[in-house]
Amino acid sequence: MVIKRYQIKIDKETADIGTAGELMVALDVLQGHRDRMVLEQLHSHLAKIISGPEDLYKVIRSLNPDDQVYLIEGLSSNLVKTVQSAGNLRDIFATLSDYKVEEKIIQTLGSDGLKTLIRSAEELSEVLEWVYGNCDQMVLDSLGVDYLKHLIQNGYELSLVLHSLDQKCQEGLIGMLGWEDVGKLVIDRRDLAHLLRALPGELSKRLLNDFTKEKLWKIIRDKYGWQYLHKYLEADEAEYLEKVLEVKHA
Repeated sequence: MVIKRYQIKIDKETADIGTAGELMVALDVLQGHRDRMVLEQLHSHLAKIISGPEDLYKVIRSLNPDDQVYLIEGLSSNLVKTVQSAGNLRDIFATLSDYKVEEKIIQTLGSDGLKTLIRSAEELSEVLEWVYGNCDQMVLDSLGVDYLKHLIQNGYELSLVLHSLDQKCQEGLIGMLGWEDVGKLVIDRRDLAHLLRALPGELSKRLLNDFTKEKLWKIIRDKYGWQYLHKYLEADEAEYLEKVLEVKHA
């Protein structure tokens, strides 16, 4: 396959750039002093030069935050095709140190792009683990409540996502899903155990208050289920459940 190359000119020197490797060489030679000038000359061709996640990963790491934003703007609607998967998105986020770059990526991908990349609750949790500031909530809002409910099928999956959020965003996610629907996600003792571990005390108490004694025993099943659950409980949670279930310490 013939690679099309695009000429750049810095001072009196010219170079032809057609691949991410060639772009990296040019940026390395300039040692960060003229990165924006290079990107500006290649702006309309960046999606052809940076054709996959490995290319993007290498190039974006070599740029300062302002130029990282400029690069994402250059990729524009091609960004989702360049990133290809939630795992690659996670790895790219993990290299970034400035939340404004993460914001630009989320905005550029948009709702459709994020839905194309993120196909499971586990993938969502991995992406959220590496975003900062208000970017967690931006991702959740972009995906929307209907898609979040599609991704999160049980309490264990919800716990994975909650572990990647601070308390404010945890409350925001539960507010989006609704407490009633969150309760319905608790199908078995594993769901309940992992949800209680993911939630701060005040939210775990709110969850437990929605369960009757009969519902809790249906989830826990027997004394062995209670022993399993008890290992995950904080002292106040254990005390509360012992009273509701009318059992002694496991």
